[in-house]
Amino acid sequence: MLKKLVYLTGVLVALAFIFTGLALAQAPSPTATIHQQHLTGSGVENSNKPSVPSILFYGGDGDPNNAEADGLWTNRSTSIGLFGQVFSPFMIPKTNKWNVSSLFTNVEYFPFPPVVDAAEWQVISITTNNNTVPPTVVGTIVCSGVDAVPILTDTGRLYFGFYEEFTTAVAVAGCDLKGGSKGSTYWESVTPDTGATGIFQLAYESNVPDSTPPNAIGTPEPVDQSYFYGPQFGVTTLQNANTQGPFHVFSAGVAGSSSK
Repeated sequence: MLKKLVYLTGVLVALAFIFTGLALAQAPSPTATIHQQHLTGSGVENSNKPSVPSILFYGGDGDPNNAEADGLWTNRSTSIGLFGQVFSPFMIPKTNKWNVSSLFTNVEYFPFPPVVDAAEWQVISITTNNNTVPPTVVGTIVCSGVDAVPILTDTGRLYFGFYEEFTTAVAVAGCDLKGGSKGSTYWESVTPDTGATGIFQLAYESNVPDSTPPNAIGTPEPVDQSYFYGPQFGVTTLQNANTQGPFHVFSAGVAGSSSK
């Protein structure tokens, strides 16, 4: 009887090793965009609004069943050694003042549930020098910080059969923004920090491929005005995100209070 149990245990371990090996062999690889992984899995759509109170702006939900559904790397991965940031724009109406209490993005993670050690956040202004070839894009930090305990909420949307999307929200303090006499545009970034414990974790910010963004809130997100920075992917300066794929609008938002 003991020999049979030992044999059975050995078989189970061997099968576990085989199936684990197959899973790893089929696992997505750390590319700059998800479409570069040529995945063919099905998607699951869910149109739930992000569970973040006092939303002033939201670019809208992604759509995993749209042919242009994609994600762009947003992750400081210690274990993989890759860093990338997505900066998506939002507009503050003229004469408005925003006291920002939270920034959030919808991020596609593999594996899931994700292991996120912290999340860096920034709000920047951008100027473009058209006297250079190509034009030079310069970002200036308006406010920034790190949230050691970001809140991750499952949206219920599954991408490509591998990536589960989570709203990744950070607490923000000391970030007061003005719309000015004509309104102002700022860019936000929420970058998960992963892999400090050696865990393999991929993270991609969801695009919004539908022409009418579902559940969008506030002034529409400016189209084709998002930027990407990813030195290990060959993007060593801020470049328009649409150079990487169909990244015209991102699923990101701002929460807080507004006054005039």
